[in-house]
Amino acid sequence: MGRDRISELPDDLLNLILMYLHMEESIRTSVLSSRWRDLWLKVPGLDLNLIDFPAHGELFGSLMDKFLEVNNGRLEKFKLNYENETYYLRDSFAPWIATVVDRGIKHLDVKNNTPWITDFMPSNIFKSKTLVSLKLVNIGLDNPKFVVSLPCLKIMHLGDIFYSHLIVEKLISSCPVLEDLTVVRIYYEDLLNFLCVRSQTLKKFRLTFDWGMGSTDFSVEIDAPGLKYMSFRDSQSDRIIIKNLSSLVKIDLDTEFNLKFGLGSPLELEDLTKRDIIRDFLTGISSVKHMIISHPTLEVLYHYSKLGPLPKFHNLYHLQAAFSSSLLQLLPDFLEICPNLKNLFLDYSVSAEPEQIDFTNVPQCLILTLEYVEIKELTMREETGIKLVNYFLENSAVLKKLTLSFIDSPMTNQESEIYMQLLTSTKRSRGCQVLIL
Repeated sequence: MGRDRISELPDDLLNLILMYLHMEESIRTSVLSSRWRDLWLKVPGLDLNLIDFPAHGELFGSLMDKFLEVNNGRLEKFKLNYENETYYLRDSFAPWIATVVDRGIKHLDVKNNTPWITDFMPSNIFKSKTLVSLKLVNIGLDNPKFVVSLPCLKIMHLGDIFYSHLIVEKLISSCPVLEDLTVVRIYYEDLLNFLCVRSQTLKKFRLTFDWGMGSTDFSVEIDAPGLKYMSFRDSQSDRIIIKNLSSLVKIDLDTEFNLKFGLGSPLELEDLTKRDIIRDFLTGISSVKHMIISHPTLEVLYHYSKLGPLPKFHNLYHLQAAFSSSLLQLLPDFLEICPNLKNLFLDYSVSAEPEQIDFTNVPQCLILTLEYVEIKELTMREETGIKLVNYFLENSAVLKKLTLSFIDSPMTNQESEIYMQLLTSTKRSRGCQVLIL
């Protein structure tokens, strides 16, 4: 028989391997041999997933108590994932978390999968000297009466948390080395109406808030001079303040600035406050180099462009944008504000009522800098899409590659030839390669 080389590994290495298994999987290894019987009790971290085993919740509770009794050393991570079916264990969750925090936990991840049933975290998480990452989903946070201090926390994820804006400000300001922050805002009366993110060390920030409920006024302020990446997906805030984002490299933008489309233009000439908010936001992110922008945001900018000029994005070299055929009228003007653009990715879609498109304007980037264009979701004989492709072929002086993909891709060679025959333009850039996927 072959040797059991895995069992010959030292305890420290085996414990490290077991740490990356769910708790129930780690416990199952105890039946392998006497060598493995108590190893799971000494792992430096636990992944406790109660959702898949609701009927065994009480058993898990006793095993967890035993683990904390035997394993009294410092833990690396503790992950707890549960839902309403394990309600009889809920009184144990806070004591477990308080215990692992006191023992110097580095990575804490707690997720409640039952909406509107809120468990509150123990207060000692606000003064942990060892936490490096903290992820809380659908959890409540009481406003602590003491000074919050999280000197080692670098990563924080707050998803659908029940708290006030004061707690969030305390948390962020108490993290002197915070680098990565995610906030998923939840609609709930009197909770987090105002989100303020001020940090000198923050490098990545993700904000999601898209619940279309109620009439409560929401606002957000971001002041992060070291920020490199931001995902901004907030369609509910009426007031948005952007400060000190000159270091921003990449942004993923999906917001309607709380404008409701439907009857007439969402932006009127006299709506100076909303116009100023949009203008100041765009100006605040204008140093960005890489932008992903959604169709709803482009729709807002289309209406805004009729009332005033869009700010220039001089550093932008990579743009991914979702343009429908009804918004293509904005495309030349939008490219005009990106004078140094090199790479353009268009997610194209056909609108029910496309507008007449004027492609006579040729922005500077098409003449001097644009080298790569990719257009996705084209339709074989759709007229507006053909005009769009012709526009780039006719006017892009330094274009190296134009890549086209279709809704029913991949196309056959015959279909590709048919589409090329539909194009009537002459390539301005003789070295441009047209690739049909």
